[in-house]
Amino acid sequence: MKKSIFADGDRIRVSDSFFWAKGATGTITATPPEVVSISGTWDGEISRLEESALGVHRVYWVWFDTPQLDADGDGPYKAGSIWESALARLVESTQ
Repeated sequence: MKKSIFADGDRIRVSDSFFWAKGATGTITATPPEVVSISGTWDGEISRLEESALGVHRVYWVWFDTPQLDADGDGPYKAGSIWESALARLVESTQ
């Protein structure tokens, strides 16, 4: 199984072309127990392989800086699972 490329606490930005949370920023975190109880275990508590009609994708649990609407306009959601391919690590200035 492919190793996760993000770690707990990493700051990220969601791609502008992703189907929801476009351009959102947030933080990778451990998946809440309530989500794990529905979805099953997560690798290292932060990612898992998710299979859907859109294929198989590694997803990460992201807490958004600003709550986001989903692709159907539902929400806003404070957190959610986002495909690894839609995430970019933010490098924050230490100055």
